[in-house]
Amino acid sequence: MKINYNDLVLNKNIQYSHNPFGGIDDEELLDIIDPKHSFEKLIQTLNQDSPIIIQFVGRKGRGKTTHLRALHQLIPEAEMHFLNRSTYKWIVDNTNKYTFIDSVHHISWRKRLQLWRNYSLSYVITTHIPRDLEFLFCKRKYKTFYFNGITPEKLEIIIKKRISQFSYIKYQDILLNQTILNQLIQKFGDNIRAILNFLYDRFKIESYGY
Repeated sequence: MKINYNDLVLNKNIQYSHNPFGGIDDEELLDIIDPKHSFEKLIQTLNQDSPIIIQFVGRKGRGKTTHLRALHQLIPEAEMHFLNRSTYKWIVDNTNKYTFIDSVHHISWRKRLQLWRNYSLSYVITTHIPRDLEFLFCKRKYKTFYFNGITPEKLEIIIKKRISQFSYIKYQDILLNQTILNQLIQKFGDNIRAILNFLYDRFKIESYGY
């Protein structure tokens, strides 16, 4: 399937400051993100009387890390770790009330159990598969938020927010080709990262002639 950038965005002659489909700085996330789950609800869950583990569950590219980064903007005092094996000891020694861990699968289940047994801490983690058995084994309170599924309406919001952020056109004035939105979902499913990467490449080729 060949998608022409000019066929997706019906408004012509838009001036962009950046490619709207590229990476987003942490400080820009809250202006651009269309939350899959309410940040207010997530914060309320974390602020319960007893520590809790929140797990963001979904396949790659579904928005887990983006939401974790955005939540960190709202709770900047939390410890944030983009996990790899070398950072494990640092996390274990952490005493911060809130600990955010991206890609928790990078450490073994034995070491993860050590983390969950720090009963004074609340965690927010991203994971490809639910870790319910680990939490139950460690007698931890937890809540799961799933990241899957997308509709043309949601994809339209995501794209329009990005275009508005990196151009001078207002969100409400942006017009998108609904047929192409549906074609993107047919091709990539709910893999938002793959859709944005695809559009990023098309934007470069067709807008700048790379």
